Amino acid sequence: MSSKKVLIVDDSTVTRLMIKKIIAESKPLIEFIEFDTADKAAIYLKTAESLDFVTLDQNMPGTLSGLDLAAEIRNQFPKVKVLLITANIQDAIRKQAESIGITFIEKPISPEKILPFLGGL
Repeated sequence: MSSKKVLIVDDSTVTRLMIKKIIAESKPLIEFIEFDTADKAAIYLKTAESLDFVTLDQNMPGTLSGLDLAAEIRNQFPKVKVLLITANIQDAIRKQAESIGITFIEKPISPEKILPFLGGL
């Protein structure tokens, strides 16, 4: 059985490490793919064959935002669970996330905010 793939996209190294730690402690057989910009993750997606879970930041360096990338992920992997984990708490961001079917989570992150979404891993 192949391992489940989790994509983490956040420009903060600390945030990526925290998300990995939270998920790995609950689900130890996970393959993590990480990027510090949505632009780099978009390049990866061009050849990705599967994804099981995704966490995205909203505001990162580069041309794409987390929501831009989420729309691409939705097109390619319509059933994958996507969490937008961001400090950008504007109602417009929340509504846009909801409109494309992804979950909005406000930073700071914690196990209590992420673990309820790991059921399918």
